[in-house]
Amino acid sequence: MKGRFGITAKWARRAVALCALALGLPVVLGACRHEGDSIVVTGDGKRLSSEVIDNSPLALLPANPVLLGWVDAQAFFASPLGGELSRLCASHLPIGKESGFDPKRDLKKAVVGAYSMAGADGVVVAQGDFRPEEIKAAADRHATTPIGVPVVHSTYAGNDMYTAGNFGFTVVTQHTLLLGNETGMRRALDRIRDNRVNVEVPAWMVRLLDNPQASLVVAGDVTSQPAVAALAASMPFLNGLQNFRVLGNFQPPGINFAGTLSYPDPASATSAANAARGLAQAAGVLNMLRVFGLGSPLQTLKVEVVQNDMTFVMSIESQSLTRLLAQVM
Repeated sequence: MKGRFGITAKWARRAVALCALALGLPVVLGACRHEGDSIVVTGDGKRLSSEVIDNSPLALLPANPVLLGWVDAQAFFASPLGGELSRLCASHLPIGKESGFDPKRDLKKAVVGAYSMAGADGVVVAQGDFRPEEIKAAADRHATTPIGVPVVHSTYAGNDMYTAGNFGFTVVTQHTLLLGNETGMRRALDRIRDNRVNVEVPAWMVRLLDNPQASLVVAGDVTSQPAVAALAASMPFLNGLQNFRVLGNFQPPGINFAGTLSYPDPASATSAANAARGLAQAAGVLNMLRVFGLGSPLQTLKVEVVQNDMTFVMSIESQSLTRLLAQVM
């Protein structure tokens, strides 16, 4: 089954929430560095330049993530969903205008590595144009963030780190920002300190990023994640899920996905496909309520079974999704 990306739908799966996370979380603080300067003395006495850091976002991720996400932030902000995303950033993220950072203007791309689905354990490598001096000044003033949480300053592996609530973050260069929970942040900074800036993400995940027509990529190996089994009680298509792949873009009607969910055997894949078709039917009923200003954002969902895989193509309509986000966030 061909998707909108010139490949078989066997190379993908969906992730709207993770996409929003990847775009939103990088609106945060960090340490002051200068483009072209050496960043840190590594354990063997070498120094890494900012260019090495900026050119290797995947290499900053700790090894073997459970989930990998990548998003073209500029494409997202330019989409019909961009206005609502900007509003969410302004009202929910732990940094205000005093930092000099405008996510719609300054954030270019973000890659996310998550290492557990049972709790917050991950790191975001955000790339764009940052103003470290202004960010550092805002953080060192202990400014209260838009979500009402003060910023706390600490240091780790030669970098200034700041925390606001449950998030830690640091601007490593003028073009690279790291953030995440404390464990995830330290793992990423350890890689710089120890001169281990090399890609240790599974090759099959990395290959997904090579498609030039995709503005969003999400992949994961959830075979040993009990949280997925727990979710299957309310989302039966997750029963037996082992891994998934998704490619997405922000073309009309809003967000389009083509993907694959892989299962241990054809019977499990068939059961998952039937459950997914049930979701599509329920969405069709909800769409009848559009005359009252309501309706499901899910426009189309087509699924097929190919051996152990359920492949799908899905489109989400931007206006309904925007109204939904406005109501729940």
